[in-house]
Amino acid sequence: MTTAPVLGIDLSTTPFSRRGSYFALSRVTDQQDHGVHLRTVRGDARHREIVRLLLDGGTEAQSRTTAGQLTLHHGTTSVDAVLDGPGRAYLRVRGGSLTLDFRATSQYDAVLKENEHTWRFIDSGANRNYRVRVLGGTTRFDARWDGVRNSEARLRIEAHDGTATVVVDEYGGAVPTEPLGDPDSLAAHAQADFDAWCGTHGGDERDDPAIGDTVRLAAFVTWAAIVPSGGALRRESMLMSKNRMTNVWSWDHCFNAMALWRDPQAAADQLFAVFDHQDEHGCLPDYVNDAGVERNFVKPPIHGWSISRLIDLGGLTDDAIAALYEPLRRWTEWWFAHRVYGDDGIPSYNHGNDSGWDNATTFGAGVPVQSPDLLAFLALQMQTLARMARHVGRHDEAATWTARADSTVRTLCDRFWAGDRFVARHTLTGGAIDSQSLLTFMPLVLGDLLPPAVRDRTVQRLLDGGYLTAHGPATEPPGSPHYESDGYWRGPIWAPSTMLLADGLRRSGRAELAEDIETRFMATCAGAGMAENFDAMTGAGLRDRSMTWTASVYLSMVSERAGRRSLADGVLCERAS
Repeated sequence: MTTAPVLGIDLSTTPFSRRGSYFALSRVTDQQDHGVHLRTVRGDARHREIVRLLLDGGTEAQSRTTAGQLTLHHGTTSVDAVLDGPGRAYLRVRGGSLTLDFRATSQYDAVLKENEHTWRFIDSGANRNYRVRVLGGTTRFDARWDGVRNSEARLRIEAHDGTATVVVDEYGGAVPTEPLGDPDSLAAHAQADFDAWCGTHGGDERDDPAIGDTVRLAAFVTWAAIVPSGGALRRESMLMSKNRMTNVWSWDHCFNAMALWRDPQAAADQLFAVFDHQDEHGCLPDYVNDAGVERNFVKPPIHGWSISRLIDLGGLTDDAIAALYEPLRRWTEWWFAHRVYGDDGIPSYNHGNDSGWDNATTFGAGVPVQSPDLLAFLALQMQTLARMARHVGRHDEAATWTARADSTVRTLCDRFWAGDRFVARHTLTGGAIDSQSLLTFMPLVLGDLLPPAVRDRTVQRLLDGGYLTAHGPATEPPGSPHYESDGYWRGPIWAPSTMLLADGLRRSGRAELAEDIETRFMATCAGAGMAENFDAMTGAGLRDRSMTWTASVYLSMVSERAGRRSLADGVLCERAS
């Protein structure tokens, strides 16, 4: 039995998994057949639940989670779950019975017996096959065949007088041939890997009595979401979640990269995970997973902003900066070559998805839309390109990028500043869009690049407009007629918008306001976990409840706050001496 530190994890919100695995164990509560399930997070799985774990025949089980091992208890039975490699799970049964309830939901599903100790599950809904071996104990297999498929199949493993170990292997055309490992050793190895990860990316704050539990949760969410290279993924990559959001979206990865700044290779890998799939025109995909890429949409060009922050932190090597220059240049130019629809030279979003703010009210009257955040991000990207060009000795190009950045900021202010606020515009008519979305405040990310009067008026409108709730900045103010408490980008608080806004405010000379916003958001994470978004009025976690970009933003805020505190302490010590 492991003696590793217990993580305060609710399996109904945060799945148990580990770095390098495509398996996850979750307590499923939103389906008729609720209970703890072994699931696959492969990108092409249409149905993710593989088997339901019934301890002593029941659907309820208490859980105890460490980074290396999940232990379930119910009645007289305990089950230790340990994961190994991309597709192997060990389930060690003690003192009772475990029933594997195969989730045969497709007309093509079948569970067949290979021999006295081995079964195979043809799981067409998961686009995978599974081999189940039982070592020790006694078994009973019950299945219903309806003439075409197994409509029901259960494998009961009895271990009343000792221990039985179930080994589940995921495979395509051929079963894995790797020798079996020792679950205790595998759990210890996973725990050591997490401890090293948490020590690096959680910093000393992991031991802070006030926030240490939340830091360790955030570190676990990021560590456990990593999958190995293979298929369309050309390097180890962090999924957005091992719940439902099992992809690498093309702006989420920027926040994950920034949280890994203390390990420059890991940070670069998260950036390149998407740049690996840049097309011949310079366009980045909407998302990528092991099964392929999605190209119907894009995501906003925040990559220059994130790369610049990583450079500030020392989170990218010289080689990585040089390697990113050309891909970032091509991504920037793509917007002007392929998303400008008139003679004004201003690029557009074709859909809310392109902005990352899928259903924001700026897109409520149709598309395409020219949104002020887009020019702000592109201006920052041009500034970063100038910085990178100087770094690699391309000084003429650096001057050109600086001039283009300045021109882009002027265009932003000339075309989208309506006297007292920024507005989005209909691309074809140029008419202002009636929207209170927080998206129109994103030009604040430019910091002191904005004219002071524009910047100050925008900050005042933010403060006067009811956007800042006790839990952070709402994406649609609660007083708006379009506000919805669980309305995705029409009200809830999100990690990326919060981080972008706070960073811009700090670079605008509004450090106290930025600190206040971060404090509210960090407290929300401490109370509700690393959810996809949060109810702006109650702080409750919403949608996918275990998102890496939320965890990454939290870790970034913690580490940067610690850095500022350390710097301030150093100044005080210097003055005292």
